[in-house]
Amino acid sequence: MVAVCGVKMGQLQRWFQCYITYTTTLKIVYAFSNVALYKPASMDSFRDIYPPSAAVDGDSTTAIHTDTVSVPFHWWEVDLLNSYTITTVTVTSRDCCPGRFRNFTIDLTSDHQTSAPVTQLCHYYPGSFARFVTSTIACDETLTARKVKVTMDSSDDRPLDINEVKVKGLHVCGNYWLQFTLNAGVKRSESPLLQTDVESRQACSHRCRENIACDAFQTLTSSSSVTCQLFTGRSGATISDSNWKYYSFSG
Repeated sequence: MVAVCGVKMGQLQRWFQCYITYTTTLKIVYAFSNVALYKPASMDSFRDIYPPSAAVDGDSTTAIHTDTVSVPFHWWEVDLLNSYTITTVTVTSRDCCPGRFRNFTIDLTSDHQTSAPVTQLCHYYPGSFARFVTSTIACDETLTARKVKVTMDSSDDRPLDINEVKVKGLHVCGNYWLQFTLNAGVKRSESPLLQTDVESRQACSHRCRENIACDAFQTLTSSSSVTCQLFTGRSGATISDSNWKYYSFSG
């Protein structure tokens, strides 16, 4: 089966072909994930031991820190290398200097315009972070972009320093498809990342692929609802149980 999907970016309408294959036990699906991890980053200035890459290295104990230069604004930016539909940006502040990181803007830049890139506001955050706090910031609307930029007012000579940035995104109809594989006759026996009641097995799969930490899910269907459990990791301890349907990402 061939499906055609379109994504509107500003005034430009781009169309892509997405090839989706179905079998009795396998379905190709799209999945949200942290699309900023290990991607190239830059900033207006930095100290040698606090490079811009430290904010996307997957280690919340490393940090970025702008140099002691007097500028109206400090900024940090990550290039995602492809276009993604972006919903949230998660920021972890440094384990020092509470209140330093505050009143910042998150902007998204698209690279699919014919003339020049277009930058749109994801969200303006008024207020300050306490020390070593992680906060997930939802964009005011779902946007498609290649670059994510954090800009902070530095008119009072405050440096921009944060530990980690995660960008929750979905690749725009490229080759980044993942597969849910049904593991027949087994139930994952460890404690789930999250458990909730949903209306269908499909709704549970949506919960999993929208959660950065989710790699697998399982469902138990009753006459009134569907119990949905999400798991971290594509494999784990299982027991024999034909009442549950256990799915994991593969491919």
